[in-house]
Amino acid sequence: MQPLLAITTLLGGIGLFLVGMWLMTDGLKLAAGQALRDLLHSWTNTRVRGLGTGFMITGLVQSSSAVTVATIGFANAGLLTLEQAIWVIFGSNVGTTMTGWLVVLIGFKVNIEFLALPLIGIGMFLRLTGIKARRAAIGQALVGFGLFFLGISVLQEGFTAYASGMSLPPVRGSFFTMLPVYVGIGLILTTLMQSSSAAMVITLSAAASGLIPLGAAAAVVIGTNLGTTTTSLVSVIGATATAKRVAASHVMFNLITAFAAVLILIPMLEITTRLQALLHLPDAPATTLALFHTVFNILGVLLVWPVARRLTRVLKKRFVTLEEIAGRPAYLDDTSLAVPAVAAEALLKELERLGIGAVRSVHAVLDKDADFNGNYPDPATAESLGTAIADYVSQLNRTDMPENVARTLPTIIQITQQYVMLCNLAVEVMKLQGQMRINDPELKQGIDVFKGHVSGIFDQITGNISDDDIARMQSRLDTVESEYESLKAAILESASRGELDMTSVDIQLQINNLIRRMARQIIKAVLRLHDIRNSLSGMVPADSGKMIEND
Repeated sequence: MQPLLAITTLLGGIGLFLVGMWLMTDGLKLAAGQALRDLLHSWTNTRVRGLGTGFMITGLVQSSSAVTVATIGFANAGLLTLEQAIWVIFGSNVGTTMTGWLVVLIGFKVNIEFLALPLIGIGMFLRLTGIKARRAAIGQALVGFGLFFLGISVLQEGFTAYASGMSLPPVRGSFFTMLPVYVGIGLILTTLMQSSSAAMVITLSAAASGLIPLGAAAAVVIGTNLGTTTTSLVSVIGATATAKRVAASHVMFNLITAFAAVLILIPMLEITTRLQALLHLPDAPATTLALFHTVFNILGVLLVWPVARRLTRVLKKRFVTLEEIAGRPAYLDDTSLAVPAVAAEALLKELERLGIGAVRSVHAVLDKDADFNGNYPDPATAESLGTAIADYVSQLNRTDMPENVARTLPTIIQITQQYVMLCNLAVEVMKLQGQMRINDPELKQGIDVFKGHVSGIFDQITGNISDDDIARMQSRLDTVESEYESLKAAILESASRGELDMTSVDIQLQINNLIRRMARQIIKAVLRLHDIRNSLSGMVPADSGKMIEND
């Protein structure tokens, strides 16, 4: 095969790979309901289940690259947590050893195109026949799966012919001198063909024909294991931070496993041959290599098992986005739990931080400057911080604490929920406002007046709320309620004059109701926070949260 054709084939295969990844991720996000999320969680909710899932799927698909990219796709779509995805990846590494056994014992290899092309056809059928239905998203995900399988196939076809004429060089010099060379050969073969399975076939054939000794072939096998990491590295171009961490875990696992296998290569081969005899397996170099491949991948799992939690913590500190930084607590520290009063104060500071972010989000919408990129917390960021606050409350609740601190904890959870809800409501308003085009100048003025009164409530939000502030906020809320009813009548009147269609009427009424809810939520949250401060300072709570009816 000509070098230029090989390069264009490589680029085309990578392109198919990335397009498939993109379609699969977006399709999963659209199609995944709570049921799919629960199913994936139940499959991977423990280390052993994650390992088993990765092992079984890789054994069936016969492509650890495909399973790795699929796992990264699930993580990218938020369907798998970092911890769950890591163990699926580790299981996939063990599962890839099944190829060697199939070649040795059966001589069978699955054709990826046999799986990819039907997926693309079925996926497009679902996509075209269900434009607005859920099956369209499922179809998109299937097309994505098929395309990245096809990308692997294109890469294989482009380089298999080129590699089929390759012959592994004989060992010259000392074995330990040539060891890095043979590891590198395995890595390069797998990288070029994007298939450790194909590289394994070449290695097994070379060993079976006596072209290279068993030790050198084992080093090539180690290299093929390392080569699978290139697929995951390509697949995370433009992906989320979680997906990049999953790919990094794959690289780290394979590096640890390869390093350990190289260090103890000779003893491990000795153990493998003894185990081979014990299991009454055929006395052939290919069988020894297949067993060696399995043994050193299992060794890798055993090595990372005790340090997996530390590895996860390290990865969570890498590839950090601005949103994740905003979603991490700034004041909550486990050492404060020993002093409940200090822990309660830390919770209040974190609540105020979340509240400030929520207020900024609302202002962004009311001021027609809804930019959530780095300036205001999006719902996911707010929920992340809210979860951290709730977890800290749960830990504090398990300690001995004064009654006034214990009494505030349920209210803290309630306020957290309201602040998170404010961010969600702000995004809903932002999306609906993008659909509105109002030409009636009087109606526009009425909407601006209504928003101005709500904005005035949020302008009053400060760290310390006095009784006078509470009275002013209640007065402003009464005005908002009055303006809400007036604006509702103005919208209906505009529709009666033919200046608003019924769809626009419905959207604008939704917007107004959401804005009113934001005003009610922030006042309830602030008043409850005021009560908490009174309780912690020894004053009798005024229970001012009851001043507003439940929303």
